[in-house]
Amino acid sequence: MTDKRGVSNFEMLMWIPRIIFIIFIMFAIIFLVRTYVVTVIDTSAIKANLFSNRIAYSANGISYYDESIKRAYPGIIDPRKFSSADFLDKTIYYGEKNREVGAKIVLKDLNDGKESVLFYNQPFFKEQKKLADSGLTEGPGGSRGYTKKYNVLIMKGNSPEKGELTIDIVVPNS
Repeated sequence: MTDKRGVSNFEMLMWIPRIIFIIFIMFAIIFLVRTYVVTVIDTSAIKANLFSNRIAYSANGISYYDESIKRAYPGIIDPRKFSSADFLDKTIYYGEKNREVGAKIVLKDLNDGKESVLFYNQPFFKEQKKLADSGLTEGPGGSRGYTKKYNVLIMKGNSPEKGELTIDIVVPNS
């Protein structure tokens, strides 16, 4: 017959593997929670892509718009919209103090090599472009630059001509 101390010591020894298993399960749960919980959400690439699509494809952007049938033609650019320096600032509104996005749009006619330049939020673009080009993209004070290129048609009169549209966008870190 064994005494009570021997039985309790044996039971304590049997609890050691259980405690090790519980500690292992705890660390596994902590690891899984840290892996799947997103603490930093970066939306700058989405903002830039959305803005470039808005400029290139919207009727309020630089796409050719036929008044008679009220239709925008995506991929066909109206060069008359490049004649007004603040065309995009009037049609795309992000508030009085726009600190969301800035852009430089360059339309190049591939037939004669002529380039037309249009800015959206020009002071902000020039300020943030310096940061984006310097590589200071980390943290709340930095910004990121994105460039999108499209092969487009330029509507001159009634005949479309080949062109290239380059959109440089800067977005501050959110």
